[in-house]
Amino acid sequence: MNDIDGGKSLALAGSMGKSLRWLAVLMVIPLIAVIGALIAVRMSGTLPKAAFMPAVLLLAPTIIAITTMVVIRSLRRAGVSIDQGELVINIGIGRAKRVRLSSLRAHGLQTVDLDERKELKPLIRTWGTSLPGFSAGWFRLRNGEKAVCVLLDRRRVSYLRSDEDNLSLLLSLAEPEKLRALLER
Repeated sequence: MNDIDGGKSLALAGSMGKSLRWLAVLMVIPLIAVIGALIAVRMSGTLPKAAFMPAVLLLAPTIIAITTMVVIRSLRRAGVSIDQGELVINIGIGRAKRVRLSSLRAHGLQTVDLDERKELKPLIRTWGTSLPGFSAGWFRLRNGEKAVCVLLDRRRVSYLRSDEDNLSLLLSLAEPEKLRALLER
């Protein structure tokens, strides 16, 4: 069992492929809008100054590319690990949330389907990243609980409660039994 203690990652269940496809679509839309606006201005005959056009043509794609890189970095950094007796949840942006395993033991780990347990579904994101097929960050659940989530697969979610700070954790773990074994020690 010690093989995952000491900074080892717990694999996430699900794929980020769907989220990356949505991200590509969402980043292309502003680019098309800028190009459309430039074509409309050109066709209307009210051309802006010559220096304005190259600036817009360079600035819009640059902003879109930087935004895309930040979101992709966030997606890649998201994960869950065990380190020195703590569960470490990295939501991709900001600092990772660390929760002592001892504060999770009383409630244990439940594996839930969020389609069946609707009261545990994230309702309001207060900090983090959400795309279709991916949610990571701080949320308010439908039942009012404050939660940290890393969700890829919503049909098999590891649900934990921390006594330490009255916090819920919703995690898409590929092998929740590894974490369950650590909690039962």
